[in-house]
Amino acid sequence: MLTTQKAARHASLVESAVQRMVPATDIDHRVRHSWARCIETYSLDPQAPKKATVIDRPELQARREQHGLLLSIARIELLSLRERLHHNDFGIMLTDEDGVILHYVGDPGFAATAKRSGLREGAVWSERELGTNGMGTCIVEQRSVVIHQNEHFLAQNTELTCSATPIFDSRGRVVAALDISGSFNRAQTHTLALVEIAAQNIENRTLLESCKRHYMLRFHRQKEFISTPGEGIVAFDDNGMIVGANRSALELLGVPDHRALCGQPLESVFDTTLSTQMQLASRRAFRAAPLLARASQSKLWSAIQPPERDTRNEPGRREHVVLPASTSCGPLATMEYGDPLMANNVRIVRRVIDRDIPVLLLGETGTGKGCFAKAIHAASRRADKPFVTVNCAAIPETLIESELFGYKAGAFTGATREGHPGRVVQANGGTLFLDEIGDMPLPLQVRLLSVIEDREVIPLGGSKSIPVDIRIISATHCDLLQQVRERRFREDLYYRLNGLSLRMPALRDRRDARNLILNLIREESRDRGSAIDIDEAALRRLLQSPWPGNIRQLRNVLRTMIAMSENDSLTLADFDEEWLSGGTPGAAPAQQNDPIALDLDGDDVLGEAEREALRRVLECCRWNVSAAAVQLHVSRKTLYRKMFRHGITRRENAVADGGQGRSPSAHAASADDDRAPGGHARGRSALIAD
Repeated sequence: MLTTQKAARHASLVESAVQRMVPATDIDHRVRHSWARCIETYSLDPQAPKKATVIDRPELQARREQHGLLLSIARIELLSLRERLHHNDFGIMLTDEDGVILHYVGDPGFAATAKRSGLREGAVWSERELGTNGMGTCIVEQRSVVIHQNEHFLAQNTELTCSATPIFDSRGRVVAALDISGSFNRAQTHTLALVEIAAQNIENRTLLESCKRHYMLRFHRQKEFISTPGEGIVAFDDNGMIVGANRSALELLGVPDHRALCGQPLESVFDTTLSTQMQLASRRAFRAAPLLARASQSKLWSAIQPPERDTRNEPGRREHVVLPASTSCGPLATMEYGDPLMANNVRIVRRVIDRDIPVLLLGETGTGKGCFAKAIHAASRRADKPFVTVNCAAIPETLIESELFGYKAGAFTGATREGHPGRVVQANGGTLFLDEIGDMPLPLQVRLLSVIEDREVIPLGGSKSIPVDIRIISATHCDLLQQVRERRFREDLYYRLNGLSLRMPALRDRRDARNLILNLIREESRDRGSAIDIDEAALRRLLQSPWPGNIRQLRNVLRTMIAMSENDSLTLADFDEEWLSGGTPGAAPAQQNDPIALDLDGDDVLGEAEREALRRVLECCRWNVSAAAVQLHVSRKTLYRKMFRHGITRRENAVADGGQGRSPSAHAASADDDRAPGGHARGRSALIAD
């Protein structure tokens, strides 16, 4: 806590710097100018306590809706940022152009500091309100800033270090700010670099999405950098007038600001003609071609992306990937495209979306239960809070208790020094998704029931309960009632989780399979930068398959078809029948990160092909089971089960390595030398025995 004496010393430093009584090298000139604004323009007092102004909920919601597209894109980037940060005392914030925090994600260890400092959604962190700070000052300066501890104007904020950058729209206006604040002892130049990359991603994706009805010229000095975060993007209309651009475009073209581009004819900026670009766009082939910038005479590589148009009514045999118009909007609208059962599921969920009613999702493996759970969360009032998934089948039984409920430092041998909050606490305020709930061990079912009923959790080794506000969504492919009858699942927990039960139809039973396939093609082809078509014959063949692995298997097959296709239309030539019977796609090497059509959860497609494919992936990963499981997109437990079923052992590899001097036990040690959260060793026997 800040003492009165420290506050007075900080106020003296601010006053001396503004009056230039402090050497210029001691205080950054931009910080000095900001301090001067705080005193002379905003009439702020550096040592006077000042609470952050917090707008009311309706106004916050209105501001979020105003920035709906940007906010939906930014949420993904904020979650990615959280995963990339290695320190654990931080909060990540997105503000609007007025410094109002629209979205916040943070480490639980920073919660107390955030609350004390007023870092919360709805709080106004403009420079006018709270003086020099990362969010407010980067908006005023329109540049990235690091405000480190004593560089804050208000003494109450000097325990914070803030790394912030503004976010610009396609015409160069500041529309938001991205900030990471924490209790760091040193200025975070590395953190600022992460923030700037995230902001660039947000700007680019927002531009591509908001201008998809326009032509987009995407370019770079090196053709392999097109479609990467550093590419330049210029959007123009049917008349060839530039309507928007990103910051990389300004840099690559050597122009000072967006005014030099927006409103200008494309032909005055590039040595090309509108008709040439239109002709290239009509080919629907996203291929790099040379291009010259007029002003700088820079040699560039470019690709043209045509507008996204509705081609459903065009004659011809090809199906363009344009979805049918939906009668509703929002995340839940993407869950159904005409299937009556899915439409009914969505209709029912909408009625209870913000009521504290637990949802139980039933259905075969791969039917999209996890996606539906995420859509429920995203459509609810908890959308800006955490969505935390616990796969009860993928976590070893010895670890699931500490993983779910957390533990205190020193709670058991191997526990980390900081302890672990647990998934339940991490989901506080948001949604806890319990996938494969039928595989949860009986002893833990008792603890989970207690958490659901009491809304509090006691971590391992702790004595104090932690209150939690969570919504529970669970999913299973098992018959839970049968498990209740067999006393493998607690009856009281079953009825506590089954507030609303929804069944997800198998893909073979869905009446909207055609539109679902078209949507998946669109999703999987986004990175190509151009629309992908599928001819009627190929589409008909996909519709005829029973898809034992359901949507998961379909998505993997489509992903491979798109990756292997040499043009912008999928045909039967891009399809391999072996993918539906356990074969490897196109005889591709296992290390290509796409062991696609192995339906590792479908017993009816197991066989010698699967055994050989598994063995090849394991060999490519040097028999590191964790790495192989990641490549196959399955859990370690599932992979061990398949190895056991097919009689695949590391002895095979040891014999092959005979001259290397490594014994089977050495192979086992290297492959299983994985540590789970909390320092537990995950042994082979514990996983196979399940």
